[in-house]
Amino acid sequence: MTRRRGVFWPLILIAIGLVFLLANYGFITPVSWVAIANLWPLLLILIGIDIAFARRWPLAALVAELAIIAGGLALAAANPSYGFPFPAFGSRDGGGETDLSVPRGSASSLSLHLNGGAATYRVGGGASGLFEAHSSNPDLRLRRSDRGDRADLRIDQTGLGGPGLRFGNNPSTTIDVRVASDVPTSLEVNMGAGELTLDLSSIRATDARVNTGAATLLVVVPRPSGDIPIGIGAGASSIAIQVPEGVEARITTTGGVLTLRSDNPRLGEAGAQGGCVACGSSIETPGYASARDRVTVTIRAGASSVTVR
Repeated sequence: MTRRRGVFWPLILIAIGLVFLLANYGFITPVSWVAIANLWPLLLILIGIDIAFARRWPLAALVAELAIIAGGLALAAANPSYGFPFPAFGSRDGGGETDLSVPRGSASSLSLHLNGGAATYRVGGGASGLFEAHSSNPDLRLRRSDRGDRADLRIDQTGLGGPGLRFGNNPSTTIDVRVASDVPTSLEVNMGAGELTLDLSSIRATDARVNTGAATLLVVVPRPSGDIPIGIGAGASSIAIQVPEGVEARITTTGGVLTLRSDNPRLGEAGAQGGCVACGSSIETPGYASARDRVTVTIRAGASSVTVR
């Protein structure tokens, strides 16, 4: 019994190490320690199996533990930042939906963090206040903390709400997010499987970061003031980057089985022929190197396709 139990914790450490190794090399979407920490109920299940069955059926118990560990880590990889165990506060309407809004107040800059699971997200500018959001389900929570004249907002898709108690996310949920177009904004989006349209063309973005699992992603880059970095981490995804006319940009890809092609003549001519411009490489507009105002997009992904429009 003692010898058998000596394998339990090493297996967990090996499995977690493999997940982070695969994420670092882009074969799966990046996984946060928060997502791993939210798997703590699995420890109770594993300990229960170990106590109840390890002495009588050690091999069967070991196989069951391995299956549970693999399933839990797969869940964390599919929803890399979902399931934050901390409370957040928001407002609901009476019709089974969620509407959130934040007045501008004295804020002169914004740091926005969106954390969710499976849903269809649309993010853009044009908010009448500092921030507005609408969800087709009552599953959004808002937490705000101000640092001087900088507003820090975190919105979590909780997966709880409606009549009774519901666990997990509804992939049919649609979430529309708008921010003030004239406020410098640092944006982070963490989500699992789903669809994300991130239109930065009407947002005064200072930087943006997107982490997603198996998703369909469209990013419209902003009209920059300075060098604006955009980082994307994804698993098996379909990614489209739209570069408006007059914007100088570079798109760089790294990771696993990854293809990069351009349908934008300013970033390569092969796209018009339907060919692969580069695989695990970079393309840029002719004026990017000398431009003071430009956008730098870095994509780290697994088995994904990237199209530049």
